[in-house]
Amino acid sequence: VRRCRPAPAWDGERRADTFGPAPLQPQPPRDSIMYHTNFADRRALVMSEDCLYLNVWTPDAAGGLPVMVWIHGGGNRYGHGGQEIHDGTSMARRGLVVVTLNHRLGALGFLAHPELAAEDDTGASGNYGLLDIVAALTWVRENIVAFGGDPDRVTLAGNSAGAAHICHLMAAQRARPFFRAALAQSASGIGRAEGPLPAQAAAQKRGLRWAEDFGDRDIAALRRLDGVELVLKGHFGPVVDGHLLTEPSDDVFASARQHAVPLLLGSNRDEGSVYASPAALRQLPVEPGTDEVYPVRDADEARLTARRFTGESRFTHPVWHWATAHHIKAPTWLYRFERTPPLPADLPLTPPRDGLRSYGVHHTAELPYTLDTLDCRPWPWTDTDRALARTMAEAWTRFVATGDPNGGALPAWPAFTGTEAMVFGETVAAGTVERLDALRLLARCPRPL
Repeated sequence: VRRCRPAPAWDGERRADTFGPAPLQPQPPRDSIMYHTNFADRRALVMSEDCLYLNVWTPDAAGGLPVMVWIHGGGNRYGHGGQEIHDGTSMARRGLVVVTLNHRLGALGFLAHPELAAEDDTGASGNYGLLDIVAALTWVRENIVAFGGDPDRVTLAGNSAGAAHICHLMAAQRARPFFRAALAQSASGIGRAEGPLPAQAAAQKRGLRWAEDFGDRDIAALRRLDGVELVLKGHFGPVVDGHLLTEPSDDVFASARQHAVPLLLGSNRDEGSVYASPAALRQLPVEPGTDEVYPVRDADEARLTARRFTGESRFTHPVWHWATAHHIKAPTWLYRFERTPPLPADLPLTPPRDGLRSYGVHHTAELPYTLDTLDCRPWPWTDTDRALARTMAEAWTRFVATGDPNGGALPAWPAFTGTEAMVFGETVAAGTVERLDALRLLARCPRPL
């Protein structure tokens, strides 16, 4: 675990027509909704510690094209740039140069440890995965012209953990030269239920406790272990390391010092369905008005409240909070996704833990629509699904190209000033933020929730 180094150069031509190996990672359960939506690819998953590869899709064009750099989700535990759900073919056909990338995951990507900090000339540890993304952006800045892209027209885009990384990079001074717009789906790095990112000292203490599970706090001993063993244990994420992230991103946005770039972001109607359980009810805030927005008067109501609270506290509120903090600094557009994907009836699927019958419009359900990759899943897509995917992909393309999702025959999408939201579902139309009373309640609550 250390900062990545530049790849060695080579002479002549080198074939680069296959995906490189993915980062080391555990495998999600094959009966989970997240597996079927995100990871059920036709290509076998090949993993390696030698994983810092990126992929480029480019149309036949003379050059000067807008560039979308996509950062995958997966909770900093799963995922890679070669997932079929992120395939760049459809967006490249619309005139974009698309780049997807790998970054290290789990402990290999985000372990903070005092010995690692001592090895680094910056004295920092813990943000190796984020630094991998910065290294990829540096490569794009220096080389994307050769693929028809304009290095001054780069949009950072991503979902879930990738969206949260984008939020942190907007707060990081060192990352500002690399992108001029941001597009974030279903996550935020600020307003989180867990509270702000941990400081370096606290993260290093946690890293020492994690290392003790292997019988030794020593980094040299950990490096002798199989890398797969290391990524199987623990959950990791970015830290305030004093180098890339010099202060909590919440503080940067609260004082309007973030990168003032156009921002498009949003969330799904049932974000909590993958994660909710009855235990969520024990975390309901003790605040005036909680009973009105999160009622539990009977069993059916309790199940719905567990799902709503989980989704709103972990996803919907942080996204709305990000939009609220940013729109005073730069143009911002918010969306809500409401289309339930047509899962096959015979899909082997564990039922939701919250006791409701369906996952609904679950976390990451929007992915094949926004990138127009429906055909990577052999599901019974309807004409409505395909029309929605075309509309969303066209709006996303417009935003990457111009910094504004409006134009052409697309429905008018009003900029966010506090309550506006574009609704993508059976129809596409401008609307307003739903359950604003719940979001305002969560905004008043101390962190962590």
